[in-house]
Amino acid sequence: MSRRLLWACAALGALLPAAALAAPAPIVSPRDWARFSVLTPAGPDEPAPEVFRRLNRLVWAEHKVGRGETSASVLARLYRTTVASLQATNHREFYLGVRPGRSLIVLNQDGMLYEVKKDSETLDRIVRGVMDNYSVAERHRQKYKDWVVRANDLPGYAVLVDYEFEKGARILLPGVRQNFDTYHYPVAQVTRFSSMFGMRYHPLLHARRMHSGVDIPKPYGTPVYPSRDGKVVEVGWHEGYGLLVIIRHRDGYTTRYGHLSKITVKAGQAVRRDRTLIGKVGSTGISTGPHLHFEMRTPDGKPFNPRAKIGGR
Repeated sequence: MSRRLLWACAALGALLPAAALAAPAPIVSPRDWARFSVLTPAGPDEPAPEVFRRLNRLVWAEHKVGRGETSASVLARLYRTTVASLQATNHREFYLGVRPGRSLIVLNQDGMLYEVKKDSETLDRIVRGVMDNYSVAERHRQKYKDWVVRANDLPGYAVLVDYEFEKGARILLPGVRQNFDTYHYPVAQVTRFSSMFGMRYHPLLHARRMHSGVDIPKPYGTPVYPSRDGKVVEVGWHEGYGLLVIIRHRDGYTTRYGHLSKITVKAGQAVRRDRTLIGKVGSTGISTGPHLHFEMRTPDGKPFNPRAKIGGR
């Protein structure tokens, strides 16, 4: 029996209550708990979250989202990890929450749980991938390799040689954060829309007209941020939009932010999602009250329902 399997069985046995130890118990093969080892695939059963919270060593498993677990932060607290770790491990942003019934990989440490894609994949190659994909400076390569060895309890010689893994092995890449370049709503806590995308009866023009975006009611002066990283292509007064900001994104799509009370960016300026203040909610132009008119257009200028893009690219 391997040292890893012995550890897993001993650790889990230590968590059993005394009453359970006194009663006859079915024989459990150490193989059943092999999934708790970092370097073995997960088994079919979910361990109790209490096991994750009480063990200091890295453990992971597959979790099927249940009712009431619609937030990634809920799962992070349940398994003693972070939202960023769940995002990186599952390659999902969870911007709009998680859906019941969906299966996710959970772990009890901070970082990305990486699955080895093929036999003989080496530690140096994995570390190189971290350097290239997650903006870790090359000068920190050896230091980061040491960190990975310690985090996964690999043998000491793994620091000196190009340690090899078998396909399906999982290792923790500590400190990795995945940047999700996706579309977000431009204001915080969107709970309702006062007008949806599509044909509607205009309350001021008293006629049926196409509404090319969605209206998000917010108090006057609410901060407005870019839906995604991009570059400002137009600012100023624009017909029924009132004060308007138009931003072009790397995929060629544009977003529009209308009825602003104030604009805080200039044409040609690069902006960051959720970071660069582009203006504040107002009621300029043809408007019945303070709200943000938010719309998206394809590279050829055709408007579409922006809700279809939120949380995606």
